[in-house]
Amino acid sequence: MALALAGALLLGACGGGGGGSDTVATSPKPRGALANDAEVQQGRRLFEWYCAECHGFSGGGGTGPTFNDGRLLRDFPDVDAQVQFVEKGKGIMPSFRTRMSVSQIHAVVRYEREVLSKRNP
Repeated sequence: MALALAGALLLGACGGGGGGSDTVATSPKPRGALANDAEVQQGRRLFEWYCAECHGFSGGGGTGPTFNDGRLLRDFPDVDAQVQFVEKGKGIMPSFRTRMSVSQIHAVVRYEREVLSKRNP
């Protein structure tokens, strides 16, 4: 029973509240050509709201894995595989199918791949 409750609390903690704290932490801004890319900018905002609580605002990890050590692109060399993972979830990663639209999930995936995965920890 205690294990099930701990799991439920962990899943509830991730995915929707990154923007609700009193701190003003922000994720890295896209640079260069991506700085004016509306989809990547949207992905950044969505990442801060849904993902940063578990993956860290800089993508450095926490409850969830890091994005800026090359692991993300190694684990998901195919964009569509990462999109499906975010949609369906697995293990402690919740499904985001009912929290974000397909286009929003694509925006988050682009931000994670094109901004966070290109950073050094």
